[in-house]
Amino acid sequence: MHRRTRAALLAATAALLLTAGCADQHPAGHTGTAARPPCEQPPDAVLPHTAGSLTEAQSGSYCLAVGDQLSVFLTATATATAAGGRWAPVTSSGPTVLTAVPADQLTAPIGVTPALFRARATGTVQLTSRDGTGRSWRATVVVGR
Repeated sequence: MHRRTRAALLAATAALLLTAGCADQHPAGHTGTAARPPCEQPPDAVLPHTAGSLTEAQSGSYCLAVGDQLSVFLTATATATAAGGRWAPVTSSGPTVLTAVPADQLTAPIGVTPALFRARATGTVQLTSRDGTGRSWRATVVVGR
């Protein structure tokens, strides 16, 4: 009798552990409560009401909170400007996480491509652009709560 009780207890414990393991799984793309990838605060903002500003010199991983805005200013090199080129519009790999905000009110100097983004949901996205010489720019933005 003691053996059967012990075997039943082991079976119940194994079933409980398996159930707990399955309950902790998330569908693909769901961030859940997992730790965010490493990131740092973006450089100081140059526009009011933004959490920070990036330029072509920053290509790391930057943290934002949902609701924050981020500005980007990419300045073309003299070679690209002389050839009539400049940076293409900055795009977000996840527009539901980091959404482009119209930057019509910004008057950028010649050769500067401005962009403004608002963090709408948690997640990790890539911001990318390419200049007239084929040079590319990329920065990672990690949006948390």
